[in-house]
Amino acid sequence: MKVLALTHAHLNKEGLSPVSCERADSIAGTWAEKLNWDIDVVHTKDTKWRGIWPEGKGLKVNIINESTPPSLMMEPGELFSTTLKARLAKKQFAGLISLVANRIVHRLRTSLSSNGLMMPDEMVKAEQWGKHLSALSSINSKRYDFIFACVGHGDEYLLQTAMVLSKKLHTPMVVDFRDLWSEHHEAERFTDKQRNIIRKYEIRLLSNTILLSVPQQPMKVKFEQYLKIPVHLTSHSAYIEPGWEDGHLVQDEFRMLYAGKIYAGNPGLNMLLDLLQKLSAEKLSKPVKCHFYIDDVSYLKNMSASLGLDSIIVVHEWVSPAAIWKEMRSAHLLLIFDGGFFRDMPLIMTKTYQYAYTGRPILALSKNGNTSYEELFKKYDAGKVCQSVDDALVWVKKLAADEQQYQIMPNFRKVPTRSEIAVDFGRHIETLLKKQ
Repeated sequence: MKVLALTHAHLNKEGLSPVSCERADSIAGTWAEKLNWDIDVVHTKDTKWRGIWPEGKGLKVNIINESTPPSLMMEPGELFSTTLKARLAKKQFAGLISLVANRIVHRLRTSLSSNGLMMPDEMVKAEQWGKHLSALSSINSKRYDFIFACVGHGDEYLLQTAMVLSKKLHTPMVVDFRDLWSEHHEAERFTDKQRNIIRKYEIRLLSNTILLSVPQQPMKVKFEQYLKIPVHLTSHSAYIEPGWEDGHLVQDEFRMLYAGKIYAGNPGLNMLLDLLQKLSAEKLSKPVKCHFYIDDVSYLKNMSASLGLDSIIVVHEWVSPAAIWKEMRSAHLLLIFDGGFFRDMPLIMTKTYQYAYTGRPILALSKNGNTSYEELFKKYDAGKVCQSVDDALVWVKKLAADEQQYQIMPNFRKVPTRSEIAVDFGRHIETLLKKQ
Protein backbone atom coordinates (compact mmCIF):
# COMPACT_ATOMS: atom_id res chain seq x y z
CA MET A 1 0.00 0.00 0.00
CA LYS A 2 1.43 3.36 -1.07
CA VAL A 3 0.14 6.37 0.92
CA LEU A 4 0.62 10.14 0.67
CA ALA A 5 0.13 11.63 4.16
CA LEU A 6 -0.54 15.35 4.62
CA THR A 7 -0.27 15.12 8.39
CA HIS A 8 2.50 17.76 8.50
CA ALA A 9 1.81 19.80 5.36
CA HIS A 10 0.99 22.84 7.47
CA LEU A 11 0.87 26.50 6.53
CA ASN A 12 1.40 27.56 10.13
CA LYS A 13 4.94 27.78 11.51
CA GLU A 14 3.89 26.24 14.81
CA GLY A 15 2.40 23.20 13.07
CA LEU A 16 -0.12 21.04 14.87
CA SER A 17 -0.54 20.87 18.61
CA PRO A 18 1.57 18.07 20.17
CA VAL A 19 -1.55 15.98 20.82
CA SER A 20 -2.70 16.19 17.19
CA CYS A 21 0.80 15.35 15.96
CA GLU A 22 0.96 12.35 18.24
CA ARG A 23 -2.22 10.85 16.79
CA ALA A 24 -1.20 11.59 13.18
CA ASP A 25 2.32 10.20 13.55
CA SER A 26 1.37 7.11 15.50
CA ILE A 27 -1.29 6.11 12.94
CA ALA A 28 0.98 6.58 9.92
CA GLY A 29 3.98 5.12 11.76
CA THR A 30 2.05 2.00 12.74
CA TRP A 31 0.95 1.46 9.14
CA ALA A 32 4.59 1.55 8.06
CA GLU A 33 5.88 -0.63 10.88
CA LYS A 34 3.08 -3.16 11.42
CA LEU A 35 1.48 -3.36 7.95
CA ASN A 36 4.64 -2.67 5.89
CA TRP A 37 2.97 0.16 3.97
CA ASP A 38 5.10 2.68 2.08
CA ILE A 39 4.32 6.14 3.48
CA ASP A 40 5.26 9.53 2.00
CA VAL A 41 4.73 12.34 4.53
CA VAL A 42 4.68 15.93 3.28
CA HIS A 43 6.37 18.35 5.65
CA THR A 44 6.41 22.10 5.10
CA LYS A 45 9.97 23.38 5.48
CA ASP A 46 10.63 25.94 8.23
CA THR A 47 7.63 24.78 10.27
CA LYS A 48 7.81 22.88 13.53
CA TRP A 49 7.47 19.12 13.40
CA ARG A 50 5.92 18.53 16.78
CA GLY A 51 5.45 14.85 16.15
CA ILE A 52 7.03 11.71 17.52
CA TRP A 53 9.38 10.72 14.68
CA PRO A 54 10.58 13.85 12.86
CA GLU A 55 13.44 11.97 11.21
CA GLY A 56 11.40 8.93 10.22
CA LYS A 57 12.49 6.91 13.27
CA GLY A 58 13.89 4.16 11.08
CA LEU A 59 10.45 3.30 9.73
CA LYS A 60 9.48 2.84 6.10
CA VAL A 61 8.53 6.51 5.97
CA ASN A 62 9.76 8.99 3.38
CA ILE A 63 9.53 12.63 4.49
CA ILE A 64 9.08 15.08 1.60
CA ASN A 65 10.35 18.46 2.78
CA GLU A 66 8.89 21.20 0.62
CA SER A 67 9.05 24.99 0.91
CA THR A 68 5.97 27.11 0.36
CA PRO A 69 5.81 30.70 -0.88
CA PRO A 70 5.78 33.14 2.08
CA SER A 71 2.45 34.53 0.88
CA LEU A 72 0.77 31.19 1.69
CA MET A 73 1.97 30.97 5.29
CA MET A 74 -0.68 31.71 7.91
CA GLU A 75 1.43 33.27 10.63
CA PRO A 76 0.12 36.03 12.88
CA GLY A 77 1.48 39.33 11.65
CA GLU A 78 2.16 42.55 13.50
CA LEU A 79 -0.73 44.86 14.24
CA PHE A 80 -1.46 46.83 11.09
CA SER A 81 -1.41 50.20 12.85
CA THR A 82 1.92 49.37 14.52
CA THR A 83 3.51 48.34 11.23
CA LEU A 84 2.17 51.39 9.42
CA LYS A 85 3.40 53.83 12.10
CA ALA A 86 6.82 52.19 12.19
CA ARG A 87 7.26 52.48 8.42
CA LEU A 88 6.07 56.08 8.33
CA ALA A 89 8.45 56.98 11.18
CA LYS A 90 11.36 55.47 9.24
CA LYS A 91 10.10 57.11 6.00
CA GLN A 92 9.83 53.67 4.41
CA PHE A 93 7.13 54.54 1.87
CA ALA A 94 7.85 51.71 -0.56
CA GLY A 95 5.21 49.02 -0.36
CA LEU A 96 2.80 51.05 1.79
CA ILE A 97 0.08 50.98 -0.85
CA SER A 98 0.25 47.18 -1.16
CA LEU A 99 0.35 46.88 2.66
CA VAL A 100 -2.84 48.92 3.03
CA ALA A 101 -4.51 47.14 0.11
CA ASN A 102 -3.67 43.66 1.45
CA ARG A 103 -4.99 44.60 4.87
CA ILE A 104 -8.27 45.89 3.41
CA VAL A 105 -8.68 42.71 1.32
CA HIS A 106 -7.95 40.53 4.34
CA ARG A 107 -10.53 42.31 6.51
CA LEU A 108 -13.10 42.25 3.71
CA ARG A 109 -12.55 38.52 3.10
CA THR A 110 -12.82 37.78 6.84
CA SER A 111 -16.10 39.67 7.04
CA LEU A 112 -17.57 38.10 3.89
CA SER A 113 -16.45 34.56 4.76
CA SER A 114 -18.03 34.75 8.21
CA ASN A 115 -21.33 35.38 6.44
CA GLY A 116 -20.82 32.61 3.90
CA LEU A 117 -20.26 34.96 0.97
CA MET A 118 -16.61 34.08 0.32
CA MET A 119 -14.19 31.28 1.05
CA PRO A 120 -12.05 31.88 4.19
CA ASP A 121 -8.54 33.12 3.49
CA GLU A 122 -6.98 29.94 4.90
CA MET A 123 -8.97 27.84 2.42
CA VAL A 124 -7.76 29.95 -0.49
CA LYS A 125 -4.15 29.50 0.61
CA ALA A 126 -4.66 25.78 1.19
CA GLU A 127 -6.00 25.40 -2.35
CA GLN A 128 -2.91 27.14 -3.77
CA TRP A 129 -0.70 24.93 -1.57
CA GLY A 130 -2.43 21.84 -2.97
CA LYS A 131 -1.80 22.97 -6.56
CA HIS A 132 1.86 23.63 -5.68
CA LEU A 133 2.28 20.13 -4.23
CA SER A 134 0.53 18.46 -7.16
CA ALA A 135 3.13 19.93 -9.55
CA LEU A 136 6.08 18.34 -7.70
CA SER A 137 7.75 15.40 -9.44
CA SER A 138 8.43 13.87 -6.01
CA ILE A 139 4.65 13.48 -5.72
CA ASN A 140 3.04 13.38 -9.18
CA SER A 141 5.50 10.77 -10.47
CA LYS A 142 4.10 8.17 -8.05
CA ARG A 143 0.85 6.27 -7.90
CA TYR A 144 -0.73 6.37 -4.46
CA ASP A 145 -3.50 4.10 -3.19
CA PHE A 146 -4.92 6.96 -1.13
CA ILE A 147 -4.18 10.38 0.38
CA PHE A 148 -4.33 10.53 4.18
CA ALA A 149 -5.17 13.70 6.12
CA CYS A 150 -5.38 13.78 9.91
CA VAL A 151 -7.31 16.90 10.90
CA GLY A 152 -7.33 18.53 14.33
CA HIS A 153 -8.35 21.86 15.83
CA GLY A 154 -7.05 24.73 13.70
CA ASP A 155 -5.78 22.78 10.70
CA GLU A 156 -9.07 22.08 8.95
CA TYR A 157 -7.62 23.79 5.87
CA LEU A 158 -5.70 20.56 5.23
CA LEU A 159 -8.97 19.19 3.85
CA GLN A 160 -8.76 21.77 1.08
CA THR A 161 -5.16 20.81 0.28
CA ALA A 162 -6.05 17.12 0.33
CA MET A 163 -9.04 17.61 -1.99
CA VAL A 164 -6.98 19.54 -4.55
CA LEU A 165 -4.32 16.82 -4.55
CA SER A 166 -6.96 14.11 -4.72
CA LYS A 167 -8.46 15.59 -7.88
CA LYS A 168 -5.12 16.40 -9.50
CA LEU A 169 -3.67 12.92 -8.81
CA HIS A 170 -6.98 11.05 -9.31
CA THR A 171 -6.47 9.48 -5.89
CA PRO A 172 -9.12 8.91 -3.19
CA MET A 173 -8.88 10.45 0.30
CA VAL A 174 -9.03 8.88 3.76
CA VAL A 175 -9.58 11.49 6.49
CA ASP A 176 -9.17 11.13 10.25
CA PHE A 177 -10.81 13.81 12.39
CA ARG A 178 -9.31 14.31 15.83
CA ASP A 179 -11.78 17.13 16.50
CA LEU A 180 -14.93 17.90 14.55
CA TRP A 181 -14.70 21.17 12.69
CA SER A 182 -18.38 22.19 12.54
CA GLU A 183 -19.19 20.70 15.95
CA HIS A 184 -16.05 21.48 17.93
CA HIS A 185 -16.14 21.26 21.73
CA GLU A 186 -15.18 24.93 22.12
CA ALA A 187 -18.72 26.26 22.40
CA GLU A 188 -17.79 29.85 21.53
CA ARG A 189 -15.64 29.03 18.53
CA PHE A 190 -18.42 29.60 15.98
CA THR A 191 -21.88 31.11 15.83
CA ASP A 192 -24.73 28.87 14.66
CA LYS A 193 -24.69 30.66 11.31
CA GLN A 194 -20.96 30.08 10.86
CA ARG A 195 -21.37 26.47 11.93
CA ASN A 196 -23.95 25.85 9.22
CA ILE A 197 -21.66 27.41 6.63
CA ILE A 198 -18.71 25.31 7.79
CA ARG A 199 -20.80 22.15 7.57
CA LYS A 200 -21.34 22.91 3.88
CA TYR A 201 -17.56 23.26 3.49
CA GLU A 202 -17.09 19.90 5.20
CA ILE A 203 -19.44 18.13 2.80
CA ARG A 204 -17.75 19.67 -0.24
CA LEU A 205 -14.18 19.18 0.99
CA LEU A 206 -14.88 15.52 1.78
CA SER A 207 -16.30 14.86 -1.69
CA ASN A 208 -13.40 12.59 -2.74
CA THR A 209 -13.23 10.83 0.64
CA ILE A 210 -13.89 7.08 0.63
CA LEU A 211 -13.58 6.68 4.40
CA LEU A 212 -13.83 9.08 7.31
CA SER A 213 -12.65 8.12 10.78
CA VAL A 214 -13.48 9.76 14.10
CA PRO A 215 -12.37 8.96 17.66
CA GLN A 216 -15.75 9.13 19.42
CA GLN A 217 -19.18 7.59 18.98
CA PRO A 218 -21.10 10.93 19.21
CA MET A 219 -18.94 12.26 16.34
CA LYS A 220 -19.76 9.18 14.26
CA VAL A 221 -23.48 9.66 14.86
CA LYS A 222 -23.24 13.38 14.01
CA PHE A 223 -21.39 12.84 10.70
CA GLU A 224 -23.68 10.01 9.63
CA GLN A 225 -26.59 12.44 9.83
CA TYR A 226 -25.34 14.49 6.87
CA LEU A 227 -22.63 12.47 5.07
CA LYS A 228 -23.11 9.48 2.77
CA ILE A 229 -19.56 8.12 3.07
CA PRO A 230 -18.72 5.36 5.59
CA VAL A 231 -17.60 6.62 9.03
CA HIS A 232 -15.18 4.40 10.96
CA LEU A 233 -14.67 4.61 14.72
CA THR A 234 -10.92 4.92 15.33
CA SER A 235 -11.14 5.42 19.07
CA HIS A 236 -8.78 7.50 21.14
CA SER A 237 -6.23 5.18 22.69
CA ALA A 238 -3.10 4.99 24.83
CA TYR A 239 0.14 5.94 23.10
CA ILE A 240 3.00 4.01 24.69
CA GLU A 241 6.30 2.90 23.17
CA PRO A 242 8.47 -0.04 24.31
CA GLY A 243 11.45 1.19 26.28
CA TRP A 244 9.79 4.24 27.81
CA GLU A 245 11.08 4.74 31.33
CA ASP A 246 8.55 4.08 34.07
CA GLY A 247 7.87 6.60 36.83
CA HIS A 248 8.49 6.49 40.57
CA LEU A 249 5.67 7.38 42.93
CA VAL A 250 6.32 10.71 44.65
CA GLN A 251 6.68 10.24 48.42
CA ASP A 252 6.89 13.77 49.81
CA GLU A 253 3.70 15.26 48.29
CA PHE A 254 0.28 14.35 47.02
CA ARG A 255 0.83 15.05 43.33
CA MET A 256 -1.99 15.96 40.94
CA LEU A 257 -1.18 16.29 37.22
CA TYR A 258 -2.78 17.77 34.12
CA ALA A 259 -1.27 17.47 30.62
CA GLY A 260 -2.73 19.19 27.56
CA LYS A 261 -4.23 22.48 26.41
CA ILE A 262 -5.63 25.20 28.66
CA TYR A 263 -8.75 26.97 27.42
CA ALA A 264 -9.29 30.34 29.10
CA GLY A 265 -12.71 30.66 30.67
CA ASN A 266 -13.34 26.93 30.62
CA PRO A 267 -15.90 26.10 33.37
CA GLY A 268 -13.96 22.98 34.30
CA LEU A 269 -10.74 24.97 34.71
CA ASN A 270 -12.57 27.35 37.04
CA MET A 271 -13.80 24.33 39.01
CA LEU A 272 -10.25 23.00 39.28
CA LEU A 273 -8.87 26.33 40.50
CA ASP A 274 -11.67 26.48 43.07
CA LEU A 275 -10.82 22.94 44.17
CA LEU A 276 -7.13 23.84 44.54
CA GLN A 277 -8.00 26.87 46.68
CA LYS A 278 -10.06 24.66 48.99
CA LEU A 279 -7.34 22.00 49.12
CA SER A 280 -4.74 24.63 50.04
CA ALA A 281 -6.78 25.41 53.16
CA GLU A 282 -6.98 21.74 54.22
CA LYS A 283 -4.49 20.14 56.61
CA LEU A 284 -3.56 16.94 54.78
CA SER A 285 -0.87 14.45 55.78
CA LYS A 286 1.23 15.50 52.77
CA PRO A 287 1.36 18.83 50.92
CA VAL A 288 -0.72 19.02 47.72
CA LYS A 289 0.93 20.04 44.45
CA CYS A 290 -0.79 20.33 41.08
CA HIS A 291 1.59 20.00 38.12
CA PHE A 292 0.55 21.30 34.68
CA TYR A 293 2.31 20.33 31.43
CA ILE A 294 0.93 22.73 28.84
CA ASP A 295 1.70 24.71 25.66
CA ASP A 296 1.02 28.26 26.82
CA VAL A 297 2.34 28.70 30.36
CA SER A 298 1.89 32.48 30.68
CA TYR A 299 -1.90 32.46 31.11
CA LEU A 300 -1.87 29.86 33.87
CA LYS A 301 1.08 31.46 35.66
CA ASN A 302 -0.72 34.81 35.72
CA MET A 303 -3.95 33.19 36.85
CA SER A 304 -2.15 31.24 39.57
CA ALA A 305 -0.46 34.37 40.90
CA SER A 306 -3.69 36.39 40.90
CA LEU A 307 -5.46 33.69 42.94
CA GLY A 308 -2.57 33.20 45.36
CA LEU A 309 -2.06 29.57 44.28
CA ASP A 310 1.68 29.72 43.50
CA SER A 311 2.40 27.42 46.43
CA ILE A 312 0.23 24.64 45.06
CA ILE A 313 0.42 25.05 41.25
CA VAL A 314 3.59 24.08 39.37
CA VAL A 315 3.59 25.05 35.66
CA HIS A 316 5.82 23.20 33.16
CA GLU A 317 6.35 23.67 29.43
CA TRP A 318 5.13 20.83 27.22
CA VAL A 319 7.58 17.91 27.07
CA SER A 320 7.90 14.76 24.97
CA PRO A 321 5.30 11.95 25.16
CA ALA A 322 7.89 9.73 26.86
CA ALA A 323 8.60 12.36 29.53
CA ILE A 324 4.88 12.98 30.09
CA TRP A 325 4.39 9.24 30.49
CA LYS A 326 7.00 9.07 33.26
CA GLU A 327 5.45 12.04 35.07
CA MET A 328 1.93 10.58 34.83
CA ARG A 329 3.10 7.29 36.34
CA SER A 330 4.76 9.25 39.18
CA ALA A 331 1.62 11.21 40.10
CA HIS A 332 -1.15 10.17 42.49
CA LEU A 333 -4.08 11.72 40.62
CA LEU A 334 -4.59 12.73 36.98
CA LEU A 335 -6.93 15.58 36.09
CA ILE A 336 -9.43 16.33 33.34
CA PHE A 337 -11.78 19.30 33.33
CA ASP A 338 -14.90 19.83 31.25
CA GLY A 339 -14.06 16.86 29.12
CA GLY A 340 -15.25 18.18 25.79
CA PHE A 341 -18.94 18.52 26.54
CA PHE A 342 -20.48 20.51 23.73
CA ARG A 343 -24.20 20.78 23.03
CA ASP A 344 -25.53 17.18 22.87
CA MET A 345 -22.08 15.61 22.51
CA PRO A 346 -20.47 14.23 25.71
CA LEU A 347 -16.94 13.84 24.30
CA ILE A 348 -13.89 12.16 25.79
CA MET A 349 -10.61 14.10 25.62
CA THR A 350 -7.67 12.38 23.90
CA LYS A 351 -5.56 12.27 27.05
CA THR A 352 -8.14 10.17 28.91
CA TYR A 353 -7.03 6.85 27.41
CA GLN A 354 -3.40 7.68 28.07
CA TYR A 355 -4.32 8.57 31.64
CA ALA A 356 -6.36 5.39 32.08
CA TYR A 357 -3.60 3.11 30.77
CA THR A 358 -1.22 4.34 33.50
CA GLY A 359 -3.34 2.77 36.26
CA ARG A 360 -3.44 6.07 38.16
CA PRO A 361 -6.89 7.34 39.31
CA ILE A 362 -8.54 10.10 37.26
CA LEU A 363 -10.71 13.00 38.38
CA ALA A 364 -12.93 14.53 35.67
CA LEU A 365 -14.48 17.89 36.61
CA SER A 366 -17.49 18.57 34.42
CA LYS A 367 -20.09 21.17 35.32
CA ASN A 368 -22.78 19.42 33.26
CA GLY A 369 -21.68 15.85 33.92
CA ASN A 370 -20.46 13.58 31.14
CA THR A 371 -22.04 10.19 30.44
CA SER A 372 -19.17 9.15 28.15
CA TYR A 373 -16.68 9.58 31.00
CA GLU A 374 -18.93 7.82 33.46
CA GLU A 375 -19.21 4.81 31.13
CA LEU A 376 -15.46 4.72 30.45
CA PHE A 377 -14.49 5.06 34.12
CA LYS A 378 -16.92 2.31 35.07
CA LYS A 379 -15.57 0.00 32.37
CA TYR A 380 -11.93 0.39 33.49
CA ASP A 381 -12.49 1.32 37.16
CA ALA A 382 -10.51 4.42 36.29
CA GLY A 383 -11.81 7.32 38.38
CA LYS A 384 -14.67 9.68 39.18
CA VAL A 385 -16.71 12.37 37.42
CA CYS A 386 -17.67 15.28 39.70
CA GLN A 387 -20.15 18.01 38.87
CA SER A 388 -19.46 19.96 42.07
CA VAL A 389 -16.23 21.12 43.66
CA ASP A 390 -17.38 19.99 47.11
CA ASP A 391 -17.92 16.40 45.90
CA ALA A 392 -14.49 16.46 44.29
CA LEU A 393 -12.93 17.79 47.51
CA VAL A 394 -14.32 14.91 49.57
CA TRP A 395 -13.11 12.33 47.04
CA VAL A 396 -9.60 13.83 46.68
CA LYS A 397 -9.10 14.10 50.46
CA LYS A 398 -10.00 10.43 50.87
CA LEU A 399 -7.62 9.50 48.07
CA ALA A 400 -4.78 11.58 49.54
CA ALA A 401 -5.21 9.88 52.90
CA ASP A 402 -4.75 6.42 51.39
CA GLU A 403 -1.18 5.46 52.39
CA GLN A 404 -1.12 2.74 49.75
CA GLN A 405 -1.02 5.56 47.20
CA TYR A 406 2.59 6.23 48.19
CA GLN A 407 3.81 2.64 48.27
CA ILE A 408 2.53 0.51 45.39
CA MET A 409 3.02 1.22 41.69
CA PRO A 410 -0.30 0.27 40.03
CA ASN A 411 -0.68 -2.22 37.22
CA PHE A 412 -1.61 -0.94 33.78
CA ARG A 413 -5.25 -1.00 32.80
CA LYS A 414 -6.44 -2.97 29.79
CA VAL A 415 -7.01 0.09 27.63
CA PRO A 416 -6.53 -0.22 23.83
CA THR A 417 -3.19 1.11 22.59
CA ARG A 418 -2.66 3.45 19.66
CA SER A 419 -0.89 0.69 17.71
CA GLU A 420 -3.83 -1.71 18.08
CA ILE A 421 -6.32 0.92 16.95
CA ALA A 422 -4.18 2.00 13.97
CA VAL A 423 -3.76 -1.59 12.75
CA ASP A 424 -7.53 -2.10 12.88
CA PHE A 425 -8.01 1.17 10.96
CA GLY A 426 -5.46 0.05 8.34
CA ARG A 427 -7.11 -3.34 7.84
CA HIS A 428 -10.45 -1.59 7.38
CA ILE A 429 -8.94 0.62 4.65
CA GLU A 430 -7.42 -2.40 2.87
CA THR A 431 -10.78 -4.17 2.83
CA LEU A 432 -12.55 -1.04 1.53
CA LEU A 433 -10.05 -0.49 -1.30
CA LYS A 434 -10.29 -4.13 -2.42
CA LYS A 435 -14.05 -3.72 -2.84
CA GLN A 436 -13.68 -0.65 -5.07
